[in-house]
Amino acid sequence: MTSPLDQDWPVGGLERVDACPYCGSRERTLAYRDVQDWSFHCAPGKWNYWDCVGCQSLYLDPRPTQTTIGAAYAKYYTHGDGEPVSFAQVTKARLRNECLSQKLNANIEPRLHLPKLLDGFVALIGKRVSVPFGWTSLASRPKGRFMDVGCGAGLTVALAQYLGWDAMGLEIDPAAVREARRTGLNIVEGTYEHLTQYEQQFDCIMCSHVLEHVHEPRDLLAKLKLAIKPGGVLLLTLPNALSAMRRHFGSNWRGLEAPRHLSIPSESRLLQLLADSGFSIKSIPGTGTETAAESYRIQRRGMVLSRQDFGNARQLDVQSLSATAGNDFIKFVCEAEAIAST
Repeated sequence: MTSPLDQDWPVGGLERVDACPYCGSRERTLAYRDVQDWSFHCAPGKWNYWDCVGCQSLYLDPRPTQTTIGAAYAKYYTHGDGEPVSFAQVTKARLRNECLSQKLNANIEPRLHLPKLLDGFVALIGKRVSVPFGWTSLASRPKGRFMDVGCGAGLTVALAQYLGWDAMGLEIDPAAVREARRTGLNIVEGTYEHLTQYEQQFDCIMCSHVLEHVHEPRDLLAKLKLAIKPGGVLLLTLPNALSAMRRHFGSNWRGLEAPRHLSIPSESRLLQLLADSGFSIKSIPGTGTETAAESYRIQRRGMVLSRQDFGNARQLDVQSLSATAGNDFIKFVCEAEAIAST
C-alpha cells in the first residue's frame, strides 16, 4: 500500500515563494531537500526548505496555496481529545491541575482538592509538571479581556476563565470549535482576519504555534498589534529557525513539520519586527527536551514515541546545545506601548 507521504501534492495546488516572508530578501540557500511529513505521516509531497541570507529565517518553496493547504490537515492530530474517560486518565488530569494550581497560586479545575497537609507531596509531583507557556502571565497579570488566536479545543481559554479573565478564542478548525463550544467556551470560528473586528479590545492575546502556519506572517503580526490595547501583552511562541535542536537534527528536527510550517523566523528577526511595531519584549528560555524526543522519533521514522526516544532526549545535553546555538522555541512576552499620560 502506497504511503500518503509518497503521493504528490494536488496538481496546481502549489505557489512559488521568491522572497523571504519575514524580510523580503531574495538571497537564499537550500537548507533541506525532499522533506516529508515525518511528524504526523498524513500530508503528501516532498518539500524544500530555504535559509534566508538576509535574516536567517527558514521558509518553504514551493508551498501549498491557501486554497489547498487544508489537505495537509485532513488527517492531522485533533486539537483536543475530549474529556478523559478512564479513572486513571481522570485522576492524572486532576492531579496535574492540582500541581498547576499550587504553582500558579490559582484554582484550576477540575482538581483533586487535596488537604493542605499533602502540599509537600503535590510540590514533589509538581517538579515533573511543566507550566504551559503564558499561563504564568495569565495568573499574575491584572485581569481583563483575553483572546487565544488558534485556540484549538480551548484549553487556555478555559484556564483564563478560571483565572478571572473575560476570555474568548479564535479557531479555524470546525471540529476544534465544536469541541470547545461543547464545554461552553466563547469561540469564534474563522481566520485571523477576524482580529480586525476587535481594534484595541484585548488586554492579553495568546498566539501559540500559529505564526509558522500562515502564508503572511507579517500581516498576522500587524493584526495582533491592532487588537491589543495600549499597555496590553502579546504571548507569542513558535519554533526558532536558529534552534540548537535544528542544528543537531537537521531535516529530522521536529520544528519543520512540512508542509504545515510554511515559514519559521529567526528569533532576532522576529524580535526586530515586534520592537519596530512598539512592543517591549522579554524572551523566555526553554529546555527543548520534548522536541529532542520527537526528533529522535522522526529520525527513526517512527509513528509513536518510544521509551528509547525519551531516554535519548534525556541523555542529550540540551542546555549546552542551547548555550552555543539558539532556543528551540521562541517564547516572547511582548508588552504593547502604553499611551503616555498628559
